Amino acid sequence: MIYNITNKLNFKSLEFMYPTQKKNFKFHFSSLDMKPSYFTLLAIIAIVFVSGCVSQVHGPNVPNAITNVSKNITQIVGQSPNINHPLKINQTNRNDFEKRKINPYLGVPCTSNPNLKFSHDLSDYNLIEKITPPSLFASKAQDRAWLWIDQSKTNKVPIYAPVDADLVRGVYKTKTNEGKETIDYDLHFQVSCEVWFFINHISDPIDKIKEFFPNTPASSIAPTGSPTVSDNFVQISPPLHFSAGDMIGYTKGTALAHSFDFAVFDLNNTNKLIGVVRSSDTRFNNFICPFDVFPENIKSSYYQKLIPDLVPESNCK
Repeated sequence: MIYNITNKLNFKSLEFMYPTQKKNFKFHFSSLDMKPSYFTLLAIIAIVFVSGCVSQVHGPNVPNAITNVSKNITQIVGQSPNINHPLKINQTNRNDFEKRKINPYLGVPCTSNPNLKFSHDLSDYNLIEKITPPSLFASKAQDRAWLWIDQSKTNKVPIYAPVDADLVRGVYKTKTNEGKETIDYDLHFQVSCEVWFFINHISDPIDKIKEFFPNTPASSIAPTGSPTVSDNFVQISPPLHFSAGDMIGYTKGTALAHSFDFAVFDLNNTNKLIGVVRSSDTRFNNFICPFDVFPENIKSSYYQKLIPDLVPESNCK
């Protein structure tokens, strides 16, 4: 759209034209002696008119037309930092904004997507000897699976991002058990507002992960590894994005068991825990069998590794 204002403060006409439609709209004010206050009001009306007409203008001249309108009106009315803002708003952006929330466990902004699935293997399941599934027994407070590395085949396994996700926090830590020290990372990833996961006991993450953490491991963390109760967790801001299949690092597991932890949480899931719930951490209501979110071929491969006697007390069924 192109417009022309003549005689500025004491003008006789205001003209709008659609370049592609070759239509002119001309308003005459021959009987008005325009003072600045009247003109300011008219300029505002002009902006409203322009905003309503922009959607009807098509073709490669649209950006120039809008820029010219904004530039000329700004020269007359005065500088306004938000003069172009209404022209940039569209329903898609508005919907995206309204969908953004805060993850209740991780405390960071998120985008809702309740029906997503993981698409890539977490590791090489051929190198996993057995798996202890999560337990619904409240007394165990075990919200994750333990994957035991097959020491007859290797002493470490790769860890990959199983889905597009953001690393939002973690901790570099040390713990001694029966005289053996384990130094590793516990990393927490956000997938959506509803779904997040963590991988604990990563021995050697990639360098761009290590850069966020101190050189000295923390020696005291909460037993559950919960990001809501430990002061040693580091917030990753802005979050570090990983695409499905990206390398996260390698793990040797813990010093004694040579196992690592994998947990997935879904706010749409509510567990029926068995026994008296003593923990105040409500995330135990939302952990799921972490292998249920994988494609069927990957899921079945990990299910074959589950310790049979522990399956009845788990939600891996």
